[in-house]
Amino acid sequence: MEAVVDRILPQDDRTEERRIPILPIIDERLFANRIEGYRYEDMPPDQEAYRIAAKAIEETAHALYKNSFADLTTLEQEEILQAIHDEKPFAAERTWARMNIRRFWELLISDCCSAYYAHPWAWDEIGFGGPAYPRGYMRLERGEPEPWEVGEQRYAWAAPADTISDLPQQKPSTGDHQTHPGQGGTH
Repeated sequence: MEAVVDRILPQDDRTEERRIPILPIIDERLFANRIEGYRYEDMPPDQEAYRIAAKAIEETAHALYKNSFADLTTLEQEEILQAIHDEKPFAAERTWARMNIRRFWELLISDCCSAYYAHPWAWDEIGFGGPAYPRGYMRLERGEPEPWEVGEQRYAWAAPADTISDLPQQKPSTGDHQTHPGQGGTH
């Protein structure tokens, strides 16, 4: 799962000691059995969902590339994750049938983003000075930084050369005109 999380939120631009420990944060949540207050009827408990997904991802990697997911190239890993995102896994259909694959994808993305953006190092990236308590915010009117906030530092990040992240996505053809989803072609 470490390799999966590293593909979901790559931190190649960070030094090893400044990488946000996403998987340990998720693991701690699962160990403590903390949930968002609900669980979908077609989903097992979160701990079991992660076990099923880890098994299915490994089965897919071995079926397609005869190797563990962690040992695949970035492109191969991303192809497997893209298939999960698209709800069309290349292999491990029996394992994936044990839960709703779309809901697992949503759980995984939510957990990764929550773990990442709950960390103060991510706050630095987005210019969040941290919770106002106990000192409170003083400069709300003009959007000026608070005295304790660090100035923003911009940096450039380029996707790895062997990734599908920067490739244009093919959109399905819908005929002569585009309609907004959910409008039933009325607009």
